[in-house]
Amino acid sequence: MKIYDATRILSEETYVYPGDPPVSFSFSEEGGIRVSEIRMGSHSGTHIDAPLHYFSDGASVDEIPLEACVGPCSVKSVYPGSVQSDLFLDLPADMKRLLIRSGWSESDPSDYGCLTKRDALTLVERGIKAVGTDAPSIESYNGDGSVHRTLLSAGVVIIESLSLSEIPEGKYMMVALPIACKGIDGSPARVILCNFDCVIS
Repeated sequence: MKIYDATRILSEETYVYPGDPPVSFSFSEEGGIRVSEIRMGSHSGTHIDAPLHYFSDGASVDEIPLEACVGPCSVKSVYPGSVQSDLFLDLPADMKRLLIRSGWSESDPSDYGCLTKRDALTLVERGIKAVGTDAPSIESYNGDGSVHRTLLSAGVVIIESLSLSEIPEGKYMMVALPIACKGIDGSPARVILCNFDCVIS
């Protein structure tokens, strides 16, 4: 069974969205025992957004239904700019999770394939449970939050800052588990994709 790790490695060099806290590590050692302190924002690296991120009365990340985070998914590539309308045409009706390889690059972090509000509404109408991207945001760099609000208000799990450059387009079994941080608006997640045929055979 082939397993792909779709998680970006966290380090002090990890790109963070403008205005978010940087990632920092510090260490202490006493009696031969080493303990690390990790400081970062809740949306650092590969992470999952909870409804609380945009709605004061929304569910926190520990309340996200895990069945949305585990199951078959489709990986699709798009061009920079707004997502092309044909992205969803060949998505099987029973496919409830979509990961977008957006072309995001740290060298030009504002230029990548992103969802529009219309795209988000289409996904909600299709009954999508989770949507992810390798970009730091599911919507445009200067987005107004409408894509997030549309998805999160419908209970769609948003996964951002995935590592998809080495993962071919296709169908996989996804496991995307956030850290169960009580009352928090999001958290880092470890995301793996398994070859779908091997999983079901």
